[in-house]
Amino acid sequence: MINKMIDKVVDGRDFQVAKERERIGRISGMLGILLNFILFAVKGLLGLFTGSIALIADAFNNLTDTASSVITIIGFKMAGKEPDKEHPYGHGRIEYLTGLTISVLIIVVGYQFVVSSFKKILSPSPVTSSPLIIAILVLSLSFKLFIYYFNKRLGKKVDSSTLLATAQDAIGDVLTTSVVILGLILSQYTALPVDGFIGVLIALYIIFSGLRLSLETINPILGEKPEKELADKIKKRVLSYEHIHGVHDLQIHNYGPAKTMATIDVEVPHDMNLVELHNVVDKIERHIREDLNISLVIHVDPINYKDERYMEVKKIVGDIALGIDNIISFHDFRYTGHSEDELIILEVVVDSRNTSEKDRSEIRKELEEKLHQRFKTARIMITVDLDVAVL
Repeated sequence: MINKMIDKVVDGRDFQVAKERERIGRISGMLGILLNFILFAVKGLLGLFTGSIALIADAFNNLTDTASSVITIIGFKMAGKEPDKEHPYGHGRIEYLTGLTISVLIIVVGYQFVVSSFKKILSPSPVTSSPLIIAILVLSLSFKLFIYYFNKRLGKKVDSSTLLATAQDAIGDVLTTSVVILGLILSQYTALPVDGFIGVLIALYIIFSGLRLSLETINPILGEKPEKELADKIKKRVLSYEHIHGVHDLQIHNYGPAKTMATIDVEVPHDMNLVELHNVVDKIERHIREDLNISLVIHVDPINYKDERYMEVKKIVGDIALGIDNIISFHDFRYTGHSEDELIILEVVVDSRNTSEKDRSEIRKELEEKLHQRFKTARIMITVDLDVAVL
């Protein structure tokens, strides 16, 4: 049933278009407002009736989800605005800010209920329950499971971090409500302030969820490393065209889920006709834009593949460079001159996870020394790059 609903929402539509994403966000937001407000009202009334601070905390957690749904609608609306003079690349990153706002709201509510639950532990009061109340809470779990599956599948369909964050929050609510049910049952068999302790656990989980979601939404705002799958796809597509012998320095910049820009260096024959080369590059950029919805800009590196000495030196340098720990690849290789006029220029890519700035300096020094041993009179210029470009 959920799949059929999602198919109706996205079927035949380009959800990379800002206005379509706004429509999808509005549908998810309105659904969240309706279901979460119903849960807030039911759990809030039951919490007042039973005197359970854990249940009241769970109710207000649902109220924050209602507010989150409102923020989601507003966020998608603002993200869908057309580019203007101040924001020529559009407003797509507002979608990430929306997710961050939801995360902060979740953390604040969690903190408030940590305080309330501790007060309940220090000053416990009786908690009442009944099979009917337990049954109503069990039934409420189906609402949250529906919200979880709907937003998770829709979020994956349209590649929305906000909808995926909403889904993750919903499955967390399933857990907290389950713990509340357990607390209500246990409270009938012990005088210990079980309700207060469970309230603390729920509140801490709420805070943890908010912190996790905030990290997930901050990363694309700061500029995270491109996904390897996307980088490999771009590389494979570019290399499939005639006259393209190699690629490197792929940089991907995200201005929101519906706006991605990239640059890449391509290696082409040095004696290729300029007009023919322009036509090939233009074709690649157009096809990448049409097929992957990425605005790609290509930088051309002319390579003399017919120069036997150049190819021989390139292989020797490559073998030496790739034999050094943490060097992943090399590119932008240049070799000119003979004997005392030799000049070797190259850039090497190192593993950013395992190399500090000091390590990179030592790698450069080691490579330079090894190249000087092989090319004793050559001038050597080495640039060390991090693997932020994946390629």
